[in-house]
Formats: sequence, C-alpha cells, structure tokens
Amino acid sequence: MAGVYGLLGVASRTHGSPEWSLTYDSRWEKFELSATVKENVMSRLHSIAFCLIFSVTFGRAIAAERPVLLLYAFDEEGGTVAKSMSVADRDTVLGREVLIGTASGQKIILAETGVGMTNAAMTTQALIDRYSPRSVLLTGIAGGIDSSIKVGDIVAPEIWIQHDYGYVGADDFQPDSLCLFDPKIGKEVILMELLADDSMLARIERINVDSLELSKIGEREPDLIIGGVGITGNQFIDNREHREWLSERFEAFVTDMESAAVAHVCAVNGLPFVIFRSASDLAGGSGSATAQTEIEQFFKVAARNSSLIVLAYLMHLD
Repeated sequence: MAGVYGLLGVASRTHGSPEWSLTYDSRWEKFELSATVKENVMSRLHSIAFCLIFSVTFGRAIAAERPVLLLYAFDEEGGTVAKSMSVADRDTVLGREVLIGTASGQKIILAETGVGMTNAAMTTQALIDRYSPRSVLLTGIAGGIDSSIKVGDIVAPEIWIQHDYGYVGADDFQPDSLCLFDPKIGKEVILMELLADDSMLARIERINVDSLELSKIGEREPDLIIGGVGITGNQFIDNREHREWLSERFEAFVTDMESAAVAHVCAVNGLPFVIFRSASDLAGGSGSATAQTEIEQFFKVAARNSSLIVLAYLMHLD
C-alpha cells in the first residue's frame, strides 16, 4: 500500500494483474472503486452468473435424460405398456425381466416388482440403484374401499398409508406410523402418510380421458379420480366388515399390496412418484359376488385402464 491523501487518501496495491485500487473521498466519507476494479468485479459477476445459469440448465438437461421408472406387480398390469414400447434393450434384475426403451415420447424403464410389499420394496430399490431414474410411476389394479369407487375406475391417490403396520393390544389392532429416513433433513422421521409428488399429480389434470378408449364395465364409462387416500398391506381384502373398518379408519379410496412400499422407497431416496390404480373389485365383494370372484372377472379390464392412463400421462411429463 502506498500514499495517503486527505484522511486516508488513495490506497492501492498490486495483486497480480490488473492493478487493484481503492480511493477514499473524505468529502463524502465513502470509498470509491477504480474503473479497473469495477470492470473486473462486473466481469467476475457475469462469469458467476453464466456458470450458475449453465449449471442449472445443464442439470435440468441431465435430469431429463434420466429415465422414468415404470413399475407393475404382475404380467397383466404391464402388458399394455410393454406392447406400446419401443424396446431398445433388455435386462434382468432380481430374476425379473426389465425393458429399456421409450413410450409416449419418454425414456422409460419398465419392470415387474412381484406381488406384495417385500417384493415391491426390494425390486424398486434395486432398480433405483441400477438406473438412477428421475421419477417413479406404478400402475396396476386395486380393491375398492370407498363405495364411490366403481370397478374400472382409475385412482391416483395423493396419500399412501400402510394399513397393517401397528400395535395389537387390549383394544385390538391400532395402526401406527412408520420410521423412515428423510434425505431432505438427513435424519429419520416418524410419519404415517407417504405423499405423492404435487407437480406430478397436477399433470394428471392434462389427460384428456374422453380421447382414451378405456374399457367400460357394462355401459358405464370409467372415472379418473385424482387425490384422496390409498392404503397398502400384505393382505387381499375380501371381507365386508374389514373393508368398512378400513374405510372408516383411513377414509381410503382403494387398497393394494405394493403401493405404500414403493412410496416408502421413493421417499427414502428423495424421488418423486405418483401411483395409478384401477379398481378390479370391491374389497369384500358386492352383492352376492366376492372380491375374489370380481377380480377374476375384471382384473384384465382394470389393468388395461390403468395402463392407458399411464401412457397418456407420460406424454405430459417434462
């Protein structure tokens, strides 16, 4: 530093090139950067801004290149999507075939999880580890819990709950919350509700259901219901009293045996997800028919309807 004028004068030093200088104006009691410094600072700010913009843009481009992981539990649930795919490659994960390709303009990984929560959880995690998807979809059939859900209807719940996790005591079974790792805060949390991604749910509204050739049940056109609660457990529910208890306890629309497990794995991995389920039966049956009878009659119809909605949905993903 050399030279002091007025109170402080002009302080300057050479730090590499160009020269940096700082001027103190005693009249206004402020420091004034030299033109060289101003130019240098603005140049660096522009460089930083460019790097930030490039990083965000490049990051989005990389994310867009990552595939969508599309899951189903058994053959009939994935058959319609498989027939619509342009398959580029095949793989095997945990003994199950995986199709790699495109459908509805999206790069997807189509894979069967197997039936039940354990199969669904371990297969989902293995596929996430191998393919690093940007989001997860699950398609398939379900049992109706709420009487407003008719066979053939498709539901995309906002909330998923494991209905058979809890405590059995003097007052019989009491559902309880799960303990799971939250990657956003880096520690375990206790919660009962697993939430589908808001932005992914919002895109479902873009589907033109009337343009799809969904299978009717009799003369009735299937409905697409967005939101509400879906429940999962390692049980096939074919008991009317238990269905009514589940409806009262959880206010659920549908029940299945995989979705909450997939949702749990997605939550721990910080991955957005949405799940589509088409009702193949009313849990506990309707009229004289049992749920087992109804599912045997309608599961192909329900599986196809869910798949058609998913194929239409893929067209609206970024």
